Amino acid sequence: MKKHYLIALLFLTMAMLSCQKPVEYPIEPHIKYEGFTYLMNADSTFSGEGVISFSYTDGDGDLGLNDSDTLPPFGFHDAHYYNMMIDYLKCVNGEFVKTPLLSWNVQTQSYDTITFNARFKRLRDTEEPKAISGTMDYTLPVQNPFSPNDTIKFEIRILDRTLHESNVIQTDPIFTNPMLKQ
Repeated sequence: MKKHYLIALLFLTMAMLSCQKPVEYPIEPHIKYEGFTYLMNADSTFSGEGVISFSYTDGDGDLGLNDSDTLPPFGFHDAHYYNMMIDYLKCVNGEFVKTPLLSWNVQTQSYDTITFNARFKRLRDTEEPKAISGTMDYTLPVQNPFSPNDTIKFEIRILDRTLHESNVIQTDPIFTNPMLKQ
């Protein structure tokens, strides 16, 4: 009797699992802002960096690049070298405005524009199209040495390997000096 019960239970479990539909998402990546965390040093002082967290979905799972993905359209000087584009927005008179950040380049004796753009690694190691979802954390500097007590936001979008662009998300306001935050 016990044997028949176990077989019936096993059959019922397999039947229920086989009825589940595969998850489907659009082939364009979609991202959703999940939060921001300041990184603190061991002595409880602000490190100058923070972590932006966002969730993602992609219908065919072609997110991320290999280190070897350096030929067009992913070459170093190509428009799609980065697969995560991040804009810096500074609060000016109550409005958030895209603002380029500059850094002094000693070699060229001129200012260079700082970029927060990044390349993230492939999230799947197969070419088989399959829907994926997850959460990504990205660490970046938030302090601007030329203007250390600002309120800023970051705007983020990602690209997949077939150059489908995600929606654009914005962080909540971030104080570049959280020790002064009230």
